[in-house]
Amino acid sequence: MAYTLQTFVFQAIFLLSGIFSTLITQNLFNVGAADKATIITVFVQYLGMAICRFFPAPAKTHVPRNSVLLQPPKSFFKASSEIKKGILIITSFEVLANVLSTIGLSIIGSGIYQVIHAGVIVFNAIFSKYILNKTLNIKQWISVIGISIGLGLSAIGKDGKLTSPIILIGIIINLLGTICYSVVYVLNEKHLKLPGGPTTVQQSSWIGTSASSICLIYIILYTIPNYQTLIVDKIREKYGDQPYTWIYICYVLLLLLHFLHAYTYFWILENSGAVTTGVLQALRAVTVFFFSSFFFCEIDNAQCLTIYKVESCLAVVTGVLCYSIASRSKKEEDEIEPDQIPLTTTIGKLDMEL
Repeated sequence: MAYTLQTFVFQAIFLLSGIFSTLITQNLFNVGAADKATIITVFVQYLGMAICRFFPAPAKTHVPRNSVLLQPPKSFFKASSEIKKGILIITSFEVLANVLSTIGLSIIGSGIYQVIHAGVIVFNAIFSKYILNKTLNIKQWISVIGISIGLGLSAIGKDGKLTSPIILIGIIINLLGTICYSVVYVLNEKHLKLPGGPTTVQQSSWIGTSASSICLIYIILYTIPNYQTLIVDKIREKYGDQPYTWIYICYVLLLLLHFLHAYTYFWILENSGAVTTGVLQALRAVTVFFFSSFFFCEIDNAQCLTIYKVESCLAVVTGVLCYSIASRSKKEEDEIEPDQIPLTTTIGKLDMEL
């Protein structure tokens, strides 16, 4: 019973924190308090990951029989050179993915952003084949093709033609960010399986500390010197001279949500199966998609629903679920560990990721 309750709680926290962090980030963009050039929201996300180090690692739900457990390194500096190198590579891709996704989110809005990000499984399938030596069966590849078609539909506007050039650019930028996130997910999975590798909390805090340090340097060198034009003037333009209390509250909530998302992310990555993680990915995409239309359509036309966006959402979600089910079937046939479908830490995640 304890296992079932723990699993439910962690998955619920991961899902809800992913949904609301994306929506809050979108709201901060709308009021001018999170210009993409400041990367403040990116910094807050990694700060949330970094503070995981002050909390104990959640217990594993199970340990494979006859497995040999090696002690994790006591600190990053005492870890092996292979682990250090892996953390730095993952951090580089993580920061690049987050910056690209933040720019994409500010252009296309949180709804279609989340749908595109749910398609991370397409690139995850490809990279897993070459990095983790995983093979896909025909059902999985059909699901991947279906997701790709759904992503293509997201670029169609109300009149059945390609959407505006700026939105199309935002979609392309978001796709590039999604590709980078896929590399992060696959490398994370590989890294967590290294003999004597870091715990889930160590992995999260090390990446968060490294990435937040990079962001902090950028903020000191660029954001702070341009604080008036990048933040104050834009807030006055979109939010007026109202007290900034709500903005401060949003950032505090965002930090808390990113911490919860990061803390549960690596546990789910290590313990949950393909079906469960796929369902969470699909639920997050659908929820953010429709919530964004409901809350932000009046102030941003890019957030409004169209028949093609709905079809895109349904195609991507169906593809993710089918891929998850196919992964479980493949596990039962091959009697190997199931493929994981990692979810984004981001703005929105975005995992995120989902």
